[in-house]
Amino acid sequence: MSKVWFAQVQRSVLGAIAFSTLATLPNPSAAQSLPPSKDVIGQNVTSVSQLSDVRPTDWAFTALQSLVERYGCIAGYPDRTFRGKQATSRYEFAAGLNACLDKINEIISAGLADKVSKADLATLQKLQEEFAAELATLRGRVDTLEAKTAKLEAQQFSTTTKLDGQVIVSASASGSGSDSLLNPIGNASGLSGKANTTVISRVRLNLNTSFTGEDLLLTRLEAGNGGTNLTNSLNDAGGVFRGFTGFKNSSVFDYSEAGTTFTLGRLRYDFPIGKDIRASLGAVMSLNDHLDHNSFANDESVDFSSRLFINNPLILPVNDGAGGSIAWNIGGSAFTLRAGYVAANANQATNDGTINRGLFGDPYQGTVELEFAPKNSENDSPFALRLQYTRASVNNLDYNTGGLNLEWAFNKAIAVFGRYGFGNISNRGSAIANALPTYINAGVTSDSISPQTWSAGFAFPDLFKEGAMGAIAVGQPFIESKVGNATQTNVELFYRFPISSNISITPDLQFIFNPNNNSGNSTITVGTLRTVFTF
Repeated sequence: MSKVWFAQVQRSVLGAIAFSTLATLPNPSAAQSLPPSKDVIGQNVTSVSQLSDVRPTDWAFTALQSLVERYGCIAGYPDRTFRGKQATSRYEFAAGLNACLDKINEIISAGLADKVSKADLATLQKLQEEFAAELATLRGRVDTLEAKTAKLEAQQFSTTTKLDGQVIVSASASGSGSDSLLNPIGNASGLSGKANTTVISRVRLNLNTSFTGEDLLLTRLEAGNGGTNLTNSLNDAGGVFRGFTGFKNSSVFDYSEAGTTFTLGRLRYDFPIGKDIRASLGAVMSLNDHLDHNSFANDESVDFSSRLFINNPLILPVNDGAGGSIAWNIGGSAFTLRAGYVAANANQATNDGTINRGLFGDPYQGTVELEFAPKNSENDSPFALRLQYTRASVNNLDYNTGGLNLEWAFNKAIAVFGRYGFGNISNRGSAIANALPTYINAGVTSDSISPQTWSAGFAFPDLFKEGAMGAIAVGQPFIESKVGNATQTNVELFYRFPISSNISITPDLQFIFNPNNNSGNSTITVGTLRTVFTF
């Protein structure tokens, strides 16, 4: 059978619409046979264009019914009944005819043209001519409906707020051989190196609101039981990252010390700018949500607990405050450029002595980061390298620091990761010891220090169970010969075991050698069992 013949009756494809009276095939035993095409077309019948409805006794109805029986082109009523004794409107009839045209078109397109007789094609041609006006109207209506549907799919969005949350509960036992913890220059703090077993908890409730489907207004409420362990006492003893340095001790658990009253932990708005740029503005935000990411060492709820292995302390010295960030995936390539700025006292209108406050006052930090993360054939990024620079001011000390962040999953079972930071902290021309009297060793007269920091480790995704992970890391948070008589070294290992998609249990073990950069402090050991619930 030639496709040229069918071209006379072929039409633009319309969505098949199942209308009532033509929806079902009649019982074959009750069907009427269609006379040969040349006789049917030659009959002197009343033109269907003269009828308001198409009745079961009309030629057009009988002809289409015969085509339906042979080609199964109308699906039928849900109750599988035939209602062929009812008259149908011309538009309903045209819809049924349209379905048969589509069905026969499919048969011929599939290379089965010999399955369609010339007589049936002639019948279709005659029916198409008689109902040309109705078919054209249906085509226009369907096109209009399709356009409206596409517009609704593209534009319709309901402003929605969704709640998700996280609960961390951990039992922590810690201790050391020191009777009293020493600060970096060797002075006793009066805080004991012995500690009780404690329970540490934190609750986060996130309200995620979207106005367009592509943006996010994040409102986070946060509270806890104020739990601590020995690493918090080390912090209070004048740890390397405490007080005027602006840092928190890198050994402290990132989820500890959350108070019993709910506070506003995040209030920021994320939104796209064009195709490749995403920005964020917030009154309460943290730059570690946007910078210094690492797939294996970045989240205290699923991997390491201590801050050294979550973020680079020289790159994010301030971290929290009001400000903004922007990320530009350059042309959809492997390169992404990010930048962020926060001011911790942006809500303060007046100064504090010699320290300027406000949105552009002390403490503040600005950070830029260039990431190279090529995609593989599975559209993943198993390798990522990030180069970083931070300019900050903390209690009238100027920070100029650089960093490197690396991760490489060289197969699905093992990955390596690490961070390195270096830089300069200056007292703006005055002796650095004047600003940091409990940190800087005696005899140091320079106006600055040049600390370094590093951490590195191995991760084992899906270890023993899908969704589980084991990891071990070692690092030194503050390498500087002018601070203390030794270099603090941290070691941490953990194994996260998922009980379900919403519950995980993680045993974690931490060792701190030469705490506070002082060899007079005994090694601190911390053992923790962390349970995390998400909803």
